[in-house]
Amino acid sequence: MQIDMSQFRAAFYVEAAEHLQYMEAALLQLENAPRDTELLNTIFRGAHSIKGASTTFGIDEVGRFTHVLENLLERLRDGIVDTTSELIELLLASVDIIDALVANAKDGSPMPENMEQVLSELRRVNGQASTESSSKVSASDAVVTPQSSYRVTLLPSREFFRFGQDPMLLLRELCELGTVIKNNLNDTALPSLAEIEPEQCYLSWTLELATEKPERTIHDAFMFLDAGSTYTVEPIQATTSSPIGAESTSSTAAQTASVTEPTTESIEKPEKEVAENRSGNDRRTAPTTAKAGGENETVRVDRQRLDELINQIGELVIGASMVEQEIVSIAGGRGLESMSGLGKIVRDLQEMSLGLRMVPIAATFQKMNRVIRDVAKKVGKQINFVTTGDETELDKSVVDQISDPLVHMVRNAADHGIETPEDRIAAGKPAEGVVTLRAYQQGGNVYIELIDDGRGLNRKRILAKAVERGLIAADTNLSDAEICNLIFLPGFSTAAAVTDVSGRGVGMDVVRRNVEALQGSVSVKSEEGKGSTITVRLPLTLAILDGLLVRLSDEVFVIPLLSVIESICVSANEIHSIVGVGEVISLRGEVVPLLRLHHALNIKANDQGDEQGLLVIVEDQGKRLALRVDDLIGQQQVVIKNLETNFRKVPGVSGATILGDGHVALILDIFGLSNLNYDSPKTTTGHPAPDNAGAERCIK
Repeated sequence: MQIDMSQFRAAFYVEAAEHLQYMEAALLQLENAPRDTELLNTIFRGAHSIKGASTTFGIDEVGRFTHVLENLLERLRDGIVDTTSELIELLLASVDIIDALVANAKDGSPMPENMEQVLSELRRVNGQASTESSSKVSASDAVVTPQSSYRVTLLPSREFFRFGQDPMLLLRELCELGTVIKNNLNDTALPSLAEIEPEQCYLSWTLELATEKPERTIHDAFMFLDAGSTYTVEPIQATTSSPIGAESTSSTAAQTASVTEPTTESIEKPEKEVAENRSGNDRRTAPTTAKAGGENETVRVDRQRLDELINQIGELVIGASMVEQEIVSIAGGRGLESMSGLGKIVRDLQEMSLGLRMVPIAATFQKMNRVIRDVAKKVGKQINFVTTGDETELDKSVVDQISDPLVHMVRNAADHGIETPEDRIAAGKPAEGVVTLRAYQQGGNVYIELIDDGRGLNRKRILAKAVERGLIAADTNLSDAEICNLIFLPGFSTAAAVTDVSGRGVGMDVVRRNVEALQGSVSVKSEEGKGSTITVRLPLTLAILDGLLVRLSDEVFVIPLLSVIESICVSANEIHSIVGVGEVISLRGEVVPLLRLHHALNIKANDQGDEQGLLVIVEDQGKRLALRVDDLIGQQQVVIKNLETNFRKVPGVSGATILGDGHVALILDIFGLSNLNYDSPKTTTGHPAPDNAGAERCIK
């Protein structure tokens, strides 16, 4: 029977990424808590798991590298090697190497160029540790190294092979820990040839092992044994071995040969007795008991299948809306009552399905910790990185796409925002700067704030640099908010020199572009000498939207409800037209630009007078806008369809949806519309000024 390993490899790639993520996070914490046993165990377990799985699936390069790393981690865990900043740097580089090797095996990505250099350094540190350990022993003292003997029994479950496990790999790993004195194979459970199921395991093993390693290293070999299989580790007696040297060390190859060709002696402990030992609470027994009934279990689901499920439920919502509208048109109010129960079930099902794709943002925040550390070391700064709201949940697709913008923001905060220790002390601040990454949910949005206590934005320098680079005209009169938002223009940078950290003028424009692609917004506030705050607003999910349906002539459009402030009626004499600016209204003392949607969307207006105008007041990224519409239809939850997938990006439109009557309605992009709403002061790049301050100045 030929087994397709591709599905197992795919699972390995996912699990390896998770292990590497946990290892990196634990290493960053270990730097501040060098003797934290739990952190050390987490790192060791991750490396051990990757090594075992990669060897099983034939990804030998990963296995060989991780084996060398595991040797160092074992010495670190045993206290032979001290945790230093240099060692943490080496271990983080090793994690990067494993990540690159896994990527190479997965999709043929380039091999890491510095792998041999890191390997050499790992071996050097391991060699130093060995030399230092042995140097404490005098050759004339006839030193003997204490060994312990253990009887190790492995009882695989019948389904052992179905989990992709190989008993020979486990036995070979045990051989590497010391000298195998005796090994026995028990085949008493082997059925007749006619009754054998090729996918089931009928064998068990017992071996006696003499080793200098602590007992926990034997348990580590069985770390990922499936829940149905059992094992025991029993101390036999304490012995002493001959002096350390080549003569006393058994050949691994010889040990492997003795395991791969086991004798047929009967196992010394019957299976029943071993199983009884497993039921106890002895530390030597692996925790493989069944989960309690109230304990949560997880199932790994392919993301594409989950997306398809949500899409189909979206179609169900649209279909239910169509049926509801049809029944109401036929049966009136009675039909509406009969559909209310079904509508509730559909809405609950939709919310539950969307909840399946919600994940905490903690993993993304953890990545930023590494970014801060690396940048701080390169530029010689002391930075304390703080995160809050890690448990805040977002749609998985949003979390995946927000990672790169956050990297740009965090790097800028560390490189440009936080001052050097000398500058901070001279300014009366602590030498260590603080960068805070905060997430919280408000309404249907999630807000991510990056706060630093650094130097803040130098508005004069920003304005001068923008003029120098030709991004704005020299005579442009901008407010403080407009000047701060200049950092989001393409090609803008105030760095004096280009380095490998920053200075090329790419970064914050990428942040804005990527955030807007997620139907979000980004803004910045800063106080010179005290720090800056960058706020990113993101939708909880990209699948559904609460919208306000409005009518323009015979067409229906959707305005995101979260952007809607109010709707009002104004008379013609309340609308002011200003040359070079456009139309505006005065709303409770505030000047708000007016946009006639008919004109912006190229829709022929109905023949009607302008005595009364219906306006919807909306706001996005701190900019208010009055949208002129013909009628308000009502509020409705709509399923978002990506317009770019089958057409192209349209300015002022973020997507489309299907209404209950089967017609397609476009979903308006408020921020995109605000850039079309009036002749604001233009930059030399053709972009309008970042907010509506120009209209306010003109009307006043």
